[in-house]
Amino acid sequence: MAGDLLSPATRTEDVVRTSSFRPDIQGLRAVAVVAVLLYHLEVPFVPGGFVGVDVFFVISGFLITGLLLRQLIDTGRFSLTGFYARRARRLLPAATLVLVATAALTAALLPVTRWASIGRDTVASAFYVQNWRLAEDSVDYLTSDAAPSPLQHYWSLGVEEQFYLAWPLVLVAAGWLLTRKKRHPGPIAGAGLRRLLMLALALVLLPSLAWSIHYTAAEPGPAYFTSTTRFWQLALGALLAVTVTQLERVPERVATIAGWAGMAGILGSLVFIDGSVPYPGAAALLPSVASALVIASGVRRAERGPGLVLGTRPMTFLGDISYSLYLWHWPPIALATARFGDPGQEVSIAITGLSIGLAYLTHRFVEKPFTGWRALGGAARHGICAGVVLMVVGGIAGSLLVHAVRVEVEEAESARHRAGTVLHGAMTLPMAPRTAGHEPQGTAEEVTPMPVVAAKDFPTCDSAKISETRITSCEYGDAASDRHVALVGDSHAKQWIPALDRIARDRGWRLTAYIHDACPFATGELERKGRLYTTCMEWNARMQDLLGDDGQLSMVITSSYTMAAGISGADGDVVAMSEAFRRSWSTFTQRGIPVVVIRDTPAPGINIPECVAANPSALAECAVPRSVASDDKGLAQLLAAESLPGTTAIDLNDFICPAERCPPVIGDVLVYRDSDHLTATYVTSLAGRLAEPLEALVPAR
Repeated sequence: MAGDLLSPATRTEDVVRTSSFRPDIQGLRAVAVVAVLLYHLEVPFVPGGFVGVDVFFVISGFLITGLLLRQLIDTGRFSLTGFYARRARRLLPAATLVLVATAALTAALLPVTRWASIGRDTVASAFYVQNWRLAEDSVDYLTSDAAPSPLQHYWSLGVEEQFYLAWPLVLVAAGWLLTRKKRHPGPIAGAGLRRLLMLALALVLLPSLAWSIHYTAAEPGPAYFTSTTRFWQLALGALLAVTVTQLERVPERVATIAGWAGMAGILGSLVFIDGSVPYPGAAALLPSVASALVIASGVRRAERGPGLVLGTRPMTFLGDISYSLYLWHWPPIALATARFGDPGQEVSIAITGLSIGLAYLTHRFVEKPFTGWRALGGAARHGICAGVVLMVVGGIAGSLLVHAVRVEVEEAESARHRAGTVLHGAMTLPMAPRTAGHEPQGTAEEVTPMPVVAAKDFPTCDSAKISETRITSCEYGDAASDRHVALVGDSHAKQWIPALDRIARDRGWRLTAYIHDACPFATGELERKGRLYTTCMEWNARMQDLLGDDGQLSMVITSSYTMAAGISGADGDVVAMSEAFRRSWSTFTQRGIPVVVIRDTPAPGINIPECVAANPSALAECAVPRSVASDDKGLAQLLAAESLPGTTAIDLNDFICPAERCPPVIGDVLVYRDSDHLTATYVTSLAGRLAEPLEALVPAR
């Protein structure tokens, strides 16, 4: 239809608001990056500063779609290679600089125990998949207390680039559908294209939003980082670009009110959304829609809108350097905290100033020169090739860190093999180490396992994740035995597998481990982090049914982390939790099946391998007071065992913390793999202590 064919001038006007300089959007970028910076500095009045990333997503979807849309309307096509070449020139130089600098500072400042993990983060960030790496780590209960990576903020860059791998293809397809009958590419009817793109965006936005709400409720950890729960925010910004003509017709008063309502929504998100709110999910609608309102207000050029503030020079300055500031703001905070502890107010202010300075220099001498470099601005292939080279450089920087760790481990293991080191661990302790006045080991020339590999010194038995109800099992001992022993509990039960496996083989038992992360073997309304822990409750019920049908069951052994879960509404009440244990265990004692509970082990609360790696000649620096690490652990377990006939409590904590300060190394063996789990090596050295009370309950085959 002739009426749908717009003149070049009109076609450009359809999207000119999205492509011309928008001081208010620069100011909105400033709000977003400052919010994220304040959040990472743990400023108390902005607990929701992490929503600044949501603001960035909406801005990005609006601007990038607007640029592509203008080119498509004007010419009927656009160059995919040109688009990716421009993004490579714009984003990769600064991103690679920060990656390489962070890798170098990691090697200079952090213990070798951190190198491999940060090296892998560097590689993942270089290739824009860091969000998926973080999503995978978030469901690994054993990494939940790991120190934050100095590159974790690269996750949002990964989400954006994954969106822009697909979205431009949708625009190309839309252009082809509207021009397929033309002999030569030419202008496209703007109204027809907008209708088609609105349909396409609805097919992205609505399913992504629905999935975000569902997945966040089910698994908030990985949901925060996955692309599929975030694409709707970029699509929302893109929808603004597609409807720009309609937005320009909005009455100015309405646009003004909408703009200030949007600013109120963003600021309200910063104050009222915090880490206790499952996110993104439905909660992300507030900052996302609020950002859309601010952008839409600017399309209308409302004179009294938020652009009055956002367009001021201080705001646009921060907006200009917002990309570099986002890249630089987190590594100094993470590295300083990991190396020196809580930085304090003065150091935090200095870090902020350093980040802004580095961001300005990067913007001035890296971002702008590369964006305008003629050698890369010609053929698109030049920009793409340069981008690939930069990604590879970032990947190499991370790989070097991983390789350095591998070399160090191989050299140490080779030297240890030649020396024929004999492991002792808990076997070096007297029968009553606390009363015997045990003197903690002060230095360690060689520690087993090496701190750099301690995280892997743990049983590999599969376990149900926090969000799961499935029952997993791992078999140990004598598979042909008719004396079946079940180990049931969470990762603090799992840590005992090396010792129990040795005992089971020696005594001719069949041992099966049933493990669920962060889930005690207890019956009742359990909660975790303030929410009803339904998956754990269902798993417990299924375990009762499974073991209830086991005619060969000879003994049940259990243990669990004191802090993993509790009784709903009891707020850590020891008596209430002990009753939940008794309800669960009594189903076995009533059948004459003995129940053994291994008291929960001391939890130092600091990453012991990292501390030992940093202080090999001063292990006292890593010793935590017993009153902090041990005294409150397993009290509900002991109370339940004391009041339930047929139940035996085994307390080996004096062999784990044999002094007033819990030593990190005993008998040249590293006691912990992290902040609360014992290494498999140390647990194995406890097998003799654990075997004595067990052997009296189930005779050998």
